[in-house]
Amino acid sequence: MIVPEPKFVLIDALTESPKPSPIEDFRLVRVNEYFRSMELSANSERAYRRSLSRFLGWTDKGWHILKHQDLDRYKEYLKELELSNATICQELAALKSFFNWLTIKDYITKDPTLTLIKPKIKPTTPQELSEEQVDALFAAIEKRGWHRTRDEALLRVLEHGLRASEITALDVKDYDGKRLHITEAKKDSVGFVPLLSEARIAIDAYIEWRAVEGMDVGKNSALFLSHSNRSKGKRLTYNGLYDIVKVYSKLAELEKCYPHRLRHTLATNLALSGMDSMLARRITRHRSEASYQRYSERGLDRKAEEQFWLLFDSTSK
Repeated sequence: MIVPEPKFVLIDALTESPKPSPIEDFRLVRVNEYFRSMELSANSERAYRRSLSRFLGWTDKGWHILKHQDLDRYKEYLKELELSNATICQELAALKSFFNWLTIKDYITKDPTLTLIKPKIKPTTPQELSEEQVDALFAAIEKRGWHRTRDEALLRVLEHGLRASEITALDVKDYDGKRLHITEAKKDSVGFVPLLSEARIAIDAYIEWRAVEGMDVGKNSALFLSHSNRSKGKRLTYNGLYDIVKVYSKLAELEKCYPHRLRHTLATNLALSGMDSMLARRITRHRSEASYQRYSERGLDRKAEEQFWLLFDSTSK
């Protein structure tokens, strides 16, 4: 039976919620077993829990009863919510992973998601920041008072193209004075990132400042710490990093500036520089040429435009 008005179920044994029905109990046993057996990153697990919770609220059928028609109807339901195609793809990816696991474990005989087709996603254009915009972010550091030593180191690391989740996972020992070693990354894209002198100086100054402030600088401590009243001295969280960038975006009067835009900026600049894409991907840790291709295309677009103005616009001569 399809429930018209979904009541979302929190997939957490510690949450205080109304007592679930026996069939919900049984379904949750499998869901929690799935998360115990899978080695997902914290962000992936959080997203998958949300997706499975949404699906559990939509239907009361047991896992072994669900058919491919049910999944097709659920896909239509997601469209009715007016979610973006990218979000729907993420929701369906969680279901595909979970049902594949159920099939492998012999909890169900047939995977109902095998015929489920994800909606097409339009290729996104890299949203790099201009040199002036990057300068505006760093200029805003002086307005941050006590936070500025940490924030300069943080922005310098972001400038090197690290993902937000990679930065929050860094420990002091992952910095060797010349590069950062990425040991926890999206889709196992681990590796190292060489640091320019500005970043090395900023990180060294931040670690020294922390020692003076009485904060932990041990090798196993987080490289970046929170300054908020609730979690001061603890590892900076993913949300905390986003909040810091949001503050700088406002101070620098930039629209839609988020951590990943600095990753876009580095990748595009590498493409513009003419660096071999295979070598550039070692720096950005893109696993495939296809995933890096949009930056190469963006770099070509920028170069073509520059050449056009140089040849035909008399005001540029």
